Amino acid sequence: MQSAGEHKTNINFDLVPRPPVVVIMGHIDHGKTTLLDFIRSSNVAAGEAGSITQHIGAYEVEHAEKKITFLDTPGHESFSRMRERGARVADIAVIVVAADEGVKPQTIEAIRAAKEASIPFLVALNKIDKPAADTDKTKGELAKHDVLVEGWGGNVSVAEISAKTGVGVAELLDLILLASEMEELTASSDSAGSGVVIESHRDRKRGVVVTLLIKNGTVRKGDWIQSGTECAVIRVMENSEGKAIEEATFSSPVRVLGFSSPPVVGNAFQICVNKKQAEEAVKLSAVPAAVLPNGEPTAGEGVLVAPLIIKADVAGSCEALEGEIEKLNSESLAIKVLRSDIGDIADDDVKTASGLPGSVIIGFKVKVSASAETLAERYGIVIYTADIIYELIDWLRAEFDRRMPKERARTEIGALQVLKVFKKEEKSIVFGGKVLRGIIKKGALFEVKRGEEVLGSGIIKNVQQSKLDVKEAEAGSECGLAASFSGKLAAGDVIDVFKEYESR
Repeated sequence: MQSAGEHKTNINFDLVPRPPVVVIMGHIDHGKTTLLDFIRSSNVAAGEAGSITQHIGAYEVEHAEKKITFLDTPGHESFSRMRERGARVADIAVIVVAADEGVKPQTIEAIRAAKEASIPFLVALNKIDKPAADTDKTKGELAKHDVLVEGWGGNVSVAEISAKTGVGVAELLDLILLASEMEELTASSDSAGSGVVIESHRDRKRGVVVTLLIKNGTVRKGDWIQSGTECAVIRVMENSEGKAIEEATFSSPVRVLGFSSPPVVGNAFQICVNKKQAEEAVKLSAVPAAVLPNGEPTAGEGVLVAPLIIKADVAGSCEALEGEIEKLNSESLAIKVLRSDIGDIADDDVKTASGLPGSVIIGFKVKVSASAETLAERYGIVIYTADIIYELIDWLRAEFDRRMPKERARTEIGALQVLKVFKKEEKSIVFGGKVLRGIIKKGALFEVKRGEEVLGSGIIKNVQQSKLDVKEAEAGSECGLAASFSGKLAAGDVIDVFKEYESR
């Protein structure tokens, strides 16, 4: 019997047909997760914040005595990079379009991702049971984006379904299996396992949990596995239902435990003969990082430099957040990401943030440790967490907008020619004059001008006419003023009176 960690070494492996890996793509709320729920008789959407799928999930199902592996990709726009990665690792794409809403921005994006990945795709027209459903109109909209379905002058297979009731779902699965046969997908169970890291995160109780999609060969508990700069021995392996298994082969999604650090999502993985081979593979992957100049954003006048730490539950969420946050940068805002990592917000995150003034820590679907909260209060570090990504981005946008440097603008409200200075002290002055234009009012700001030269400035504290206090004096009248003041003032000078306000 072959022991764990040992794989056959001859290269003449017998290739056999393998199950297809199918990615489900489409616009938010068009029914991708509902479709998978029906197929695998579970309910992911009910457990997702805002009923939006926010991770890539991989699920293995059986239809007509044949297996199909589904990748569920998020629909929200901030997860576009995750969707593209899903398209690259899949063999076939199903683009779900709601027949009552038609083609939407993320539908177009899904079409583009599938085409760029050069994988065949078919269309699932969902929600045909809705009163507003119009399948012909939706097919016409698809045609405008170079997706010509069967019956509309093209060869893209289309299934009209209701993910809610299950109408047409069996026919959709038949089309997937037919497309799989045409692709002639093959693999060998005798070769060392290899594939793609679909997800990785750090669980509070279990440690680093990694989801793998096996594209070829066999993976066994006890094998040495390498991905990028990480390698480990597989201590625990589970199937997509969470059941412990000893081995799995091509097209199967599995969860493994054993890594000390999460491998990069989207990286390839391979099974190695032993520890030595795995460590050698790591060395080959550890290409020295390019030496970059100091990444500190240049803080020009009026530019807000915003240090930021990102913490999320899984690596894919970090990637999505980074992509969205990058969009917030502008001529007046330079976001410096100090750290982007998975796991709860801890003391070290706060200590890192405390090194730069104005740092912010955001957390997506993570908790803040009690000690980290205490440290944050002590250092004055702002922490914000959320379970829905666009809420987090909206908060961050508002927070940075609040901190943005403001420009001072002013509007003249009046002018007065000084007739006599009655009393002048170090920081105050009493004088009289004639209002040339506009009004002179209590509380207004003013500047002293002699020709074009500015000699001083101040704030009007009191206005008097006929020895009585008044709120304001109008053009053509004379008045006496008491003001806080610094600078020079003499008879014949003109004061410009104005109000000042903040503007972007």
